[in-house]
Amino acid sequence: MKKNILLWGITLLILLTGILGSWYVLRIERPRKIAEIYQNDQLIERIDLSQVTESYTITIDGDAGEQNVIRVEPDAIAMQSASCPDRLCVHQGKISDGILPIICLPNHIRIAIVSEEEASYDVQVY
Repeated sequence: MKKNILLWGITLLILLTGILGSWYVLRIERPRKIAEIYQNDQLIERIDLSQVTESYTITIDGDAGEQNVIRVEPDAIAMQSASCPDRLCVHQGKISDGILPIICLPNHIRIAIVSEEEASYDVQVY
């Protein structure tokens, strides 16, 4: 009889802990991810990636005829195509955090993701 009560008590405690843990995780607000697109060190576009529901592209034309196409997806952004000779920015793939920006040096384009929450990294890209 005492084993049954103890078993029910442990089961109830585990169940209650699981419910409270789930409730806490679901209530946590995730920091918004903001993609900032710079051309020649001038901010030309800010996109809240947390609000993006469908993928779309943005075309950026340069002064000397260069062109970059940026693909915006929910919670991520990538350089889809570029007119630069090496296309390293395209090969970098999509980014979804602020650790590494996408940089197209020949066309002077930089894409960085910033968060509302202040991150503590050793290096900050300007």
